[in-house]
Amino acid sequence: MNILESTLLAISNLLYYPVILGVLFVLAHQAVAVGKFMSELKQRRSNHFKRTQAFAAQCKEYFGTPASTYKAIELDLIYRLRKWHQAYNKSLSANRLVIKAGPSLGLMGTLIPMGTALSSLSQGDLMIMSANMVTAFTTTVVGMACGLTAFLMYYKQVEWMKIDLLECESLCERNLMEWENAEEHTSKLINS
Repeated sequence: MNILESTLLAISNLLYYPVILGVLFVLAHQAVAVGKFMSELKQRRSNHFKRTQAFAAQCKEYFGTPASTYKAIELDLIYRLRKWHQAYNKSLSANRLVIKAGPSLGLMGTLIPMGTALSSLSQGDLMIMSANMVTAFTTTVVGMACGLTAFLMYYKQVEWMKIDLLECESLCERNLMEWENAEEHTSKLINS
């Protein structure tokens, strides 16, 4: 074996335990994420979950002392809506990461032990080969399962985000119209 192949083998062997720990970490993270997802799903189905309530409270507080012009209020509401959407989108970033990291770690966890397994096969040691093959295939299954569950949850959460965003947008429009009607009513009273 030349020096380059030995170096690559050493690097691969050094990555073995971090990759296995990474797969286990992703699995633990997904177990917690699935629990949170199921809780949110249950709450949404019983109509007790409203992510938009926090945004509605901000709007109500804002309209206690709004800006002076229609355009200023409109810009403030757009800014608040975008900040809310940005925070919501950021909460989905862990699932986006697991969608890619889970299968990648699973693949690395497959290929690293397979190198050792093939080396053991050439030396006739079937016990080491079979142990490495079990590790190789189980890390693939765990990594792919984590990626798949993260993808399915992310898909549904994006759907929920669109629904919540639409609700927040309509709330902003409704508040803006109410403010405009109140301003028109006040100006009519002053002019009469």
